[in-house]
Amino acid sequence: HYLEALRLKPDYVEAHTNLGNTLQKQGRLDEAIGYYLEALRINPVYEKAHNNLGVTLFHKGNMEEAINHFQEALRIRPDYVDAKNNLNKVLMIQRQRQ
Repeated sequence: HYLEALRLKPDYVEAHTNLGNTLQKQGRLDEAIGYYLEALRINPVYEKAHNNLGVTLFHKGNMEEAINHFQEALRIRPDYVDAKNNLNKVLMIQRQRQ
């Protein structure tokens, strides 16, 4: 359904993000990243795409990039609880590894 939505409206940011979410849950991380990046190309201040891209980058082991996207989501929407939780989780893991 998301692909059909994107065929009809290629700049549909939420469809790009939701398709990224679906692919991420299927373990298709590189594909998910592509859809999140496209969502952010269309709307660079879409905090959900930043947060979800951060989660996917974290799963790939790209901690610094993940942190950057969580921080950007929080810069856009300071009360975004999911991004705060995700950022804290990654920072705790980093501290434990040091």
